[in-house]
Amino acid sequence: MKNFLVKIWEKKAKAQLIKFNKDKELILDVRILSFLFLFFLTSNFFVYYLIGTQHNSFFYGKNTGSLYLLDEAKNYVKDINNFEYKVRRIAKKLRVPPEWLMAVMYSESRLNPDAVNLKGSGATGLIQFMPTTVGDFGITIKQLKKLTPTEQLDYVYEYLHRVRIKYRPYENITDLYLAILYPRALTGDSCFILYETPSKAYEQNAGLDEDKDGKVSVSDVENRLKRLFPKAFYIDKHGKRLKIEKVFAGF
Repeated sequence: MKNFLVKIWEKKAKAQLIKFNKDKELILDVRILSFLFLFFLTSNFFVYYLIGTQHNSFFYGKNTGSLYLLDEAKNYVKDINNFEYKVRRIAKKLRVPPEWLMAVMYSESRLNPDAVNLKGSGATGLIQFMPTTVGDFGITIKQLKKLTPTEQLDYVYEYLHRVRIKYRPYENITDLYLAILYPRALTGDSCFILYETPSKAYEQNAGLDEDKDGKVSVSDVENRLKRLFPKAFYIDKHGKRLKIEKVFAGF
């Protein structure tokens, strides 16, 4: 495209941009001016595109292709386009990549807005809202279930926004998941214990215990995310893919 424009420019360059009529009045060639303007816009567009292609953060929060795990959501979401748009929009407001948000929601509910915890906790929805949590938003679990997946995302945002304000910004996908599982863990390090046996909370979250030592630590949560969602795990908070030597199997 660039070579094509250059050839046209070479032909046009033979014409004079500035001319004088017989009365020696200054005249500008409108055709050449129009071409210069078009050339300027086209050149800037290609620079804009190339920068954005090399740095994912350039398109941070924008629709640049199929969203991670979106095909999984199609099993439960009828209006998939609006769902994708809202995921990207609220991820941008939370200052996290949409891939992180999709991964943690998938981990909690398989992106099924009607998912209910089968171990008796009462957790429901995309991020497994507890009854007391939705009560803080002025609704009930029953009302939450009546919402469309896209409508439920409003409460996903509201919850994660409140946790972010109370504790701190999300620096990685593990932080975002801890905000859902156990927000107070955001104040600790990788050894922080979320749940341990014997307790009902541990029984309900035993699947998170990666090393099967009877404790669910921040390190367990991180390792689980790395194992199951490497494509989301190796994206930094600006949406730029991290360089890794090995790509793990999984989503």
